[in-house]
Amino acid sequence: MYMKKVVLLTVLILLITSKKLNVKSMFNPIRGNDDFGSGHFGASRGNRPHLGIDYVTTEGEPIYAPFDMEVTRVSLPYFDTSDYKGIAFSTQIAGVNYDGRWWYFVPNSDVIGHSVSKGQLLGYAQSLQGRYHGITDHTHLQLRTTTELQDSIYYNGWYYVNPEYVI
Repeated sequence: MYMKKVVLLTVLILLITSKKLNVKSMFNPIRGNDDFGSGHFGASRGNRPHLGIDYVTTEGEPIYAPFDMEVTRVSLPYFDTSDYKGIAFSTQIAGVNYDGRWWYFVPNSDVIGHSVSKGQLLGYAQSLQGRYHGITDHTHLQLRTTTELQDSIYYNGWYYVNPEYVI
């Protein structure tokens, strides 16, 4: 009887722990240093800071929603090509409204213009090797708001927030 309780308690603890880690586990590690810089929030990009986080991916890897969001449109990170894609979205987290971009994946057409739930498949990661040969493949997630928050970066009229602090 005692052993059954210990096993049941252990299973319960594992389930609770995995629930708490569920959101973070949707993200891969943050891109470290390579020839093109670093993927952490605020990293140098010459005359400006990196305004999001780069999460290491492999081409074709599924990308899942880390929180509920409204996907407003396909978003292109570059003006000179439509080869690289992502999404523009809005979300509310802890009472703060965010405008976001998530790039370097091909979004599924069924998410564009729709509400998406946490954990829902958004699309599949792209390789960046065609544009930045030797870069660590990654997706780029950024969140911005009109409200100044702790450790936010003010840039072009928006406060950019480290997604790791929000999620």
